[in-house]
Amino acid sequence: MGSEKMLCTYRGLISLSDGWSAESLPKLQRIRNSPGKRFIFSSSCLALSGPPIAFIRVTPAHSMSIRYITSLLLTSLVWLFFATGGALAQQQATLTGTVADSEGETLPGANIRLFGTEKGTSADVDGSYRITGIEPGMYTVRVTFVGYESIEESVRLRAGQTTTQDFTLELEPLQGEGVTVTVGSRARDVAAEDMAVPVDVYGADEIQTAGAFETGQILQQSAPSVNFPQQTLADGMDALRSFTLRGLSPDQTLVLINGKRRHKSALVNRLGGGVSGGSSPIDLNAIPSNAIERIEVLRDGASTQYGSDAIAGVANLRLKDEPLDPTVETRIGGYVTDPYSNDGTTYSVRPSFGVSLGEEGGFLNFFGEYRLRTPTNRAGPAGYNLGPAGQQGDEIADPDGDGLYDIVEKNNTVEQPAFHWGDGRSENYLLWFDGAYPVSNFQAAQPTEVYAFGGYSYRKGKGQGFYREGTDSGNWPQVYPEGFLPNFENPINDGSLVLGLRGTFSGWNYDLSAQHGFNYFQYNITNSLNATYGPTQTGNQTEFFAGAVQLQQTVAQLDVDRGYEVGFASPLNVAAGAVFRADNYQLKAGEEASYARGPWEISQNGGVPAQGAQVFPGFRPQQEVDETRTNVGAYVDLQTDIVDPLQVSVAGRFENYSDFGSTVNGKVALRFEPISQLAFRGTAQTGYRAPNQAQKFFSKVSTTFIDNQPVQTGIFRINSRVGNELGIPDLEEERSVNVSGGVIFSPIDQFQLSVDYFNIQIDDRITLSGDLGEPGTAGAQAIRPVLQGTGAATASFFTNSIDTNTEGVDVTSKYALLLGDGAQLQVRGAFNWTDTEITGGPRNPTRLQEDFETVILAPDDRRSLTEGTLPETTTKLSASLTAGPVDLTLRGTRYGTLLNADDDAPDEFIIDPEYEFGGEIGYNMFDDQVNLAVGARNLFDNYPDLDPEQGTFDIILPYNRAHPLGFNGRFIYSRLTVSL
Repeated sequence: MGSEKMLCTYRGLISLSDGWSAESLPKLQRIRNSPGKRFIFSSSCLALSGPPIAFIRVTPAHSMSIRYITSLLLTSLVWLFFATGGALAQQQATLTGTVADSEGETLPGANIRLFGTEKGTSADVDGSYRITGIEPGMYTVRVTFVGYESIEESVRLRAGQTTTQDFTLELEPLQGEGVTVTVGSRARDVAAEDMAVPVDVYGADEIQTAGAFETGQILQQSAPSVNFPQQTLADGMDALRSFTLRGLSPDQTLVLINGKRRHKSALVNRLGGGVSGGSSPIDLNAIPSNAIERIEVLRDGASTQYGSDAIAGVANLRLKDEPLDPTVETRIGGYVTDPYSNDGTTYSVRPSFGVSLGEEGGFLNFFGEYRLRTPTNRAGPAGYNLGPAGQQGDEIADPDGDGLYDIVEKNNTVEQPAFHWGDGRSENYLLWFDGAYPVSNFQAAQPTEVYAFGGYSYRKGKGQGFYREGTDSGNWPQVYPEGFLPNFENPINDGSLVLGLRGTFSGWNYDLSAQHGFNYFQYNITNSLNATYGPTQTGNQTEFFAGAVQLQQTVAQLDVDRGYEVGFASPLNVAAGAVFRADNYQLKAGEEASYARGPWEISQNGGVPAQGAQVFPGFRPQQEVDETRTNVGAYVDLQTDIVDPLQVSVAGRFENYSDFGSTVNGKVALRFEPISQLAFRGTAQTGYRAPNQAQKFFSKVSTTFIDNQPVQTGIFRINSRVGNELGIPDLEEERSVNVSGGVIFSPIDQFQLSVDYFNIQIDDRITLSGDLGEPGTAGAQAIRPVLQGTGAATASFFTNSIDTNTEGVDVTSKYALLLGDGAQLQVRGAFNWTDTEITGGPRNPTRLQEDFETVILAPDDRRSLTEGTLPETTTKLSASLTAGPVDLTLRGTRYGTLLNADDDAPDEFIIDPEYEFGGEIGYNMFDDQVNLAVGARNLFDNYPDLDPEQGTFDIILPYNRAHPLGFNGRFIYSRLTVSL
């Protein structure tokens, strides 16, 4: 603060204050000005007192791959010279020097290696080293020591001479400390711990050792209030899982890639566990984790800064932005659990490589992944007849008293388990890139450069519905004598492209970008039947194209910022921006046989069969939509240190939507640091979330089992005939008020503790209603005529029917310790308590309440929303130990109580606290070019509590889907990474 200036690096550029020598800078101690000198910096900036900054360019050395090839070529030529009897062989060279830290303390045991050779040594007890017998030439020397940042320098060794080169290493910061982040502040070069809002940073090492194959799972393993629930029997949610933050809806958390808005999926959740009904999640698993340099999680509302959706917070994924060595990472893992058979084998191959573009710091990186996840199944046996008429059900019992039932007498020809309760099969292909090319103004802190990033992913997911027994009215025994288990097979195409230009003009930093993204979700129904087409295979079909949904998003945005000296303790940072966004939503009809009523009007049981493909009747032509909404917005953000210990941020935003009008929001944030070891922070702001296009225009009919009986349930658009007759009002935007406050305590350099309280009031929260007209309810008879001709027996709608209040506490801690013999320990902890209450509503439309005697949100749906989406408390602890070539990571998590909500009171119960432990051990070889690791999640094979009632479907579908522990058991994996 005050007169301090910033020393920063930018892809090989070093900024030096006028009049300062390189030797006087702690971060750059002992740097020489010889050509080709190279130094590896941390991503943080260095604060220095002094005159204004000038920028001096230090020429980067050649890339490692070029150095490696060059050294091999030189070595080959030397050997060829000796083999042919050359008498003019050069004398060999020697390299010597010392290795110390920034305080001048020597570092015994530090490793010194010459790339492209087998030459290397370790520093002696006095920190000195000596390497002899080196062929003359240009070499890159790498120096490493546990707990310190590695460095690389280029050194020229001459024949017959001894070259002295000393090295100075800097202590590694705490995990995530000192990293300049994108979210939370529009000011540049601000570290997470220096902000007025809580931001967690998870680096590439933590991402790699999280023990998860999917990006969403990685986030759950790390962040304190993130849940990534397992989905099954959830229509398309089996193929596209979503994450939640602080127990709110998935679409109340904004996701950015490199600071740019990520598009949502086209899917609308209806049956997903642990996720608010009616939400449209963002598909994190479409992004390969090997492309991610770090994940920044802003645990605070940010609608004023970033626009709609940022009510719970923001997750920003920063892609790797330095040229990458060619690397291939392979993983294989699976569930080794008891008493179930081993299953769920997952394979992953992740190649990546990059190239330098030009000589001014340009780069182009490519990332790929192939991932195959095979199914898991934890379903129990059914004790009733699943097969043809006349057979008895299998006799089942729990002989060992563990709550899991077995078949003790086989009376049925159907193989068990006939149901599916677990992960579906998922096959994924991903290809991403990230690049930038400076074009001018190379000496500036932000050169003028063109940048681009994006990617494409294809996934074929598979999920199942309920088993249709042989005697079911939706079956013909002539086609399926023993019944059938219908499948959802969902091809998902997802792509995005961002193009931009950034630089500096007249003192202003600018970033102009345009982007387009799409998500195309297709419904294919297999192993099914449309019973209205009759009992013969030739007149019917078992596979259907049931339609597709697509969401497209186009964004053009300009952001500018600069600092002004106005007499405060620091410059006043002024940031402003404007944005245009267009969201297009399309729903396409399926083939006729998927939705139509065929010629057969009587089922095998004498009733009227349900029309359309079993489990998911296709979209009808009258349901098709192609709707576009546009919005424009502008924001202003001001930040400064008014006095040395007090940082103040003020922001405002205006947005106008083509369909529901305008909204204005504001934010105030304060940070007070009376001493360097203690800081207080707090925010107050308003926010909003516009209803997404899918919530406005999606409609479908699908089969849901209510009280163990199949019912055709429908979701209808608000402005449809059914919606109008039931008096459902138009959707409006959600409005929120966020208040937070916290403290950061750092009594010693290598320890940090933060505690933050948050309170989020959401008015007119959008939810999906319950099934209105559910059989047996008071309004069922009244609603039936309204649904005539729709193929549905119940109706659901999106409504602004409730207000909610979510409050909680987040605690995070980080600690680093250097142990004996060059070992380093990093410990990270997190705790979250979250509580959600309904503070207003449910508000029933007048006509619905008076004419149909029903409610828009049933009591069990309310309890599920407030108590059944996220454990009341979550505690996470991880420890990472590095000792020489060995890396060891241990993880432990405690999940608090969670409600298993149910409309049947006996089936509602509290799931007790659950514990999960895991870890991995890795070994680095060949100058860290090869890493081999093995690890486990849920090492002690824990499962959530079973339903104590043990009813028919409690036995068949035994575990709660919302619990973050999941219900697959112990997962064992291995990982091999090879860098060339």
